[in-house]
Amino acid sequence: MSASTRSVSAELQPFRKRLGAVVALAALSFCTLHIVTEAHAAPATPGPEQPNIVLLIADDMGWGDLSSYGHPVFETPNIDRMAQEGQRWTDFYMSSPICSPSRGAMLTGRVETRTGLYGVSNSVVVANDPNSFLDKETTIAQMLKGNGYSTALFGKWHLGDAIAAYPTRAGFDEWWGTPMSNDAYFVGGVTNEQLRKRAMSGEPLQKIYAEYIAQATASFTSPRSEMWDIPLVSSYRIKEGSQVRYEDKELERPIDQGTYNRRLTDQVVGYVSKKHDRPFFAWVGYEKPHLPHFAGPEFEGTSKGGRVGDAIAELDHSVGRVLDALRRSGNDKNTLVVFVSDNGPWLWFEELSGSAGILREGKRSTYEGGVRVPAIFWQPGTVTPAVVHGIGSGYDLLPTFAAMTGAKLPVAELDGIDLSVTLKDQADSPRHTMPYYLGGKLMAWREGGWKLNIHEASARFGGRKGKLAKPTLYHLDRDPGEKYDQANQEPAIAERLLRNALAFEQSVTKEGPAFDQVLKTSR
Repeated sequence: MSASTRSVSAELQPFRKRLGAVVALAALSFCTLHIVTEAHAAPATPGPEQPNIVLLIADDMGWGDLSSYGHPVFETPNIDRMAQEGQRWTDFYMSSPICSPSRGAMLTGRVETRTGLYGVSNSVVVANDPNSFLDKETTIAQMLKGNGYSTALFGKWHLGDAIAAYPTRAGFDEWWGTPMSNDAYFVGGVTNEQLRKRAMSGEPLQKIYAEYIAQATASFTSPRSEMWDIPLVSSYRIKEGSQVRYEDKELERPIDQGTYNRRLTDQVVGYVSKKHDRPFFAWVGYEKPHLPHFAGPEFEGTSKGGRVGDAIAELDHSVGRVLDALRRSGNDKNTLVVFVSDNGPWLWFEELSGSAGILREGKRSTYEGGVRVPAIFWQPGTVTPAVVHGIGSGYDLLPTFAAMTGAKLPVAELDGIDLSVTLKDQADSPRHTMPYYLGGKLMAWREGGWKLNIHEASARFGGRKGKLAKPTLYHLDRDPGEKYDQANQEPAIAERLLRNALAFEQSVTKEGPAFDQVLKTSR
């Protein structure tokens, strides 16, 4: 067995729970039908050995939120079993410490500055944005669909709530879920749209943010579903000859957040259990453990970890139901299941949140706690059980899925790397470097065990943000918490990493921030 896959026996120390969330406002039309002419070639006939793929994405789950990653209180037996039977990666990263950019990178396998899937003023896609964002990109769903796959998305999308931005316009045959986070469309007080207009009028940002924090803390402490006017949407892409017809429908508004996770799981279980005439790809965007926490009645108050513990217990139960459905239907050995989080825990709301464990900072920071996430790969008989210490990333999902399904890579300029040799053969991870992005800026760079921080952004409200006076250097194998700066002791290494980071950044053609487009039309 290689050094990168030997097992880990060190125990993590208990750590505090923290949390955070974001509020936005949006609107959605009730029911629409659109017809367009289809110009793409017919999908390929599926091959006999193509696996199904199920991608499970937790929302704001920290690296330390699972018991298999060392949490001393949270109990996650189903995900832990998945980790024991599959591969648990300790150094797996998302492209960005915030939601929309990290999901965009998973969908495309490309750095955010290549695609424009980022914002400077708007860090994520905001509600009521009339734009679509994936028109120039080829997504995982489109790649697999072109190789004979059925494709479905269940749950959270967060890459546009305009009808033209729906997942069914980005390669998915069907979608059942919510367009934004579960704290969007806030109507329980001052809305995000009102706050944004006040900011644009010149009112001090610190005052506005302080008001937002106070209001959000109150709403998250005692949440009620009616505080967030969130729509539940279904959308279908129906091909009829050379034409494609779309059926889009609002099913419920506001969504009942207390029962949503159970109903989402019902949809996923039904999809993976039914007989398919071709292999399938299911993208499942959970809303948990993002704030506000709405545990189902059977989970409320049952954990030792408070509201966030209840939410994580319900998420774990959902994962268990999906895996059990695959086993019962006989699809387990022919289905690759991947479990990841989109970024680290948001720490603005302290005791309401999950944890990054021994890692520094959380969501919105490119220190390790914001971007290093749980990642588990499972396919009995194909994925070799192991603990992998090599580097992996959300960028790598697209080329890895291509390799395991025989799909053709969509573009030459991919930033993802095929990890299938590690999944199947326990070989060392082929990824040796990792760029850390936030707001279109290369914040940090990792090579092997070394990481150089060039800029920093605190995960905490009012914390530091900007270019460091001098880059800091950490050896993550020895110092995963980024406590001991080695730049003075290892100047040659720091200089090499900085040189390579800048060379990488300059090699990427920079697209403008697509998430800021809405500001031009909302003034």
